[in-house]
Amino acid sequence: MSTEKPDEKLARFLRHNPIEDRVYLKEYVRDHPDQRMAWYLLGREYAARGDRGKAAYCYAQSGEIYEAFEKRKITVDWSALDSSVPWPQELKTAAKRSRRRKAALTAALLALIALLPSPAGPDAGSGSRGGSAAVSAAELPAADGGLRVYLAAEKQTSASAALERMLLRDRPAGGEAVLLSAQSAEGPGGGWIAWHRPLKPLLSVASGGPGEAAAIAYFDAAACNCRPDDPGRFAEPAGTWRQRQEQLLVLRSALEAYRAASGKLPEGPEELLRPYPDNVMSGLTPYMREAFPLVREAAAAGSNGQAAAGTGGAGTAPGAKPSAASVAAEEALSEPLAILIDTKLHRLALVSGRTVVRSYEVGLGGARTPLGEFAVSEKVRDPKGRKKGEFGTRGMTLSDTDYAIHGTRHPSSIGKDESLGCIRMRQEDVEELFDMAPKGTKVTIGSGLLPTGLVGDGSGGDSGASKGSGAPGAGFGPKGAFKLPSEVKETNPGKVYRWLD
Repeated sequence: MSTEKPDEKLARFLRHNPIEDRVYLKEYVRDHPDQRMAWYLLGREYAARGDRGKAAYCYAQSGEIYEAFEKRKITVDWSALDSSVPWPQELKTAAKRSRRRKAALTAALLALIALLPSPAGPDAGSGSRGGSAAVSAAELPAADGGLRVYLAAEKQTSASAALERMLLRDRPAGGEAVLLSAQSAEGPGGGWIAWHRPLKPLLSVASGGPGEAAAIAYFDAAACNCRPDDPGRFAEPAGTWRQRQEQLLVLRSALEAYRAASGKLPEGPEELLRPYPDNVMSGLTPYMREAFPLVREAAAAGSNGQAAAGTGGAGTAPGAKPSAASVAAEEALSEPLAILIDTKLHRLALVSGRTVVRSYEVGLGGARTPLGEFAVSEKVRDPKGRKKGEFGTRGMTLSDTDYAIHGTRHPSSIGKDESLGCIRMRQEDVEELFDMAPKGTKVTIGSGLLPTGLVGDGSGGDSGASKGSGAPGAGFGPKGAFKLPSEVKETNPGKVYRWLD
């Protein structure tokens, strides 16, 4: 373990983290003026180039982030500023105060530094200024020092926003938090988040006692330019957090699908669990049942289960019951689930907005596969075809047509155009998709819908990515396929399906 001081190590981490792109930061703070960590990083870039005036302006915008990392109050040399520029009143006040009360502030600063719990500065509490990032931090609150989990997209300034919250705003005494990075992929419309692949641990922070520095551990050698620590102890709680985030996403999606079909939200969970043909879902996990009242309350308020501004999304610790925070989805998983089928890639993705939740290789029918927008109008187990086992163990009809997403007796056709128009899936893949996608899920079929980087993803919950081993730098992958308990009758033995296999 390195003996390097936490603040020095953190500064080195930020120097090597690939988010310090001055042009990108300028554009980012223009669009996200409340992101103080980004202002601080931009100010440091200007300072390194000798532009004292611009650096001072950026530092003033960063507020307590500057004070926490620099271990001093914002003091500005007024002579370094161009008087013709309309500097914010906050900067002018700081500059004037630095001239009038330098001696008094020095004494107060020394007392303040002695009380700082970590190099990230004091806990700003709920009154601190902040804003939403590209990927909102996802918290895992728990009593008695439980783990909290934050998420950021790799190579994005959103990592700085998550780090700001993790180190400054949301770190209660005695708690511990870990920052995970999700892979990103360039595709249609810009960047996508690959949630279905392992989430890479970047760093963790364990709060010290009063007057003690926080313990900061680093898990990415390339980012911190150091010998990384072992993140293995986070594998189990981070995996539980990940599973529960997905359960909340599926539950929110089911509520929205029910509302779209009936014009109202279900009053209780049993309304989602009616027998075929009204089977919105196959079942609910115990955690989903506990979360239902709060998820419904959030949906009724029009927030789709998202957290209130400034709170971020949340999961729960193992054994903890859902709370108002724990059912608030992080921004990465805030949109209801939808299915995108890319005919060029032979790829079906279950997505939440621009986040890929699952990715599967599929078999198609070339020009015989219809293009356009559909919805899952029917979900059936063990659909009876003209030949035994023709459609595998699961089938999902598309908008009451003769086309469906279903299993196949011909797994060698996956990745090819050999069907008569339907979407063929491997058995384990269609069973997972059946559990995750509620009846009513929107389906879009077209060419060029998904990032080309998804090609190579395998089947089932692993989605082509190896599971995390807990070794330094390893990622925390999905813990097997998503599966719901079978609680309702979903068969239709009296019908022979004539889908265009």
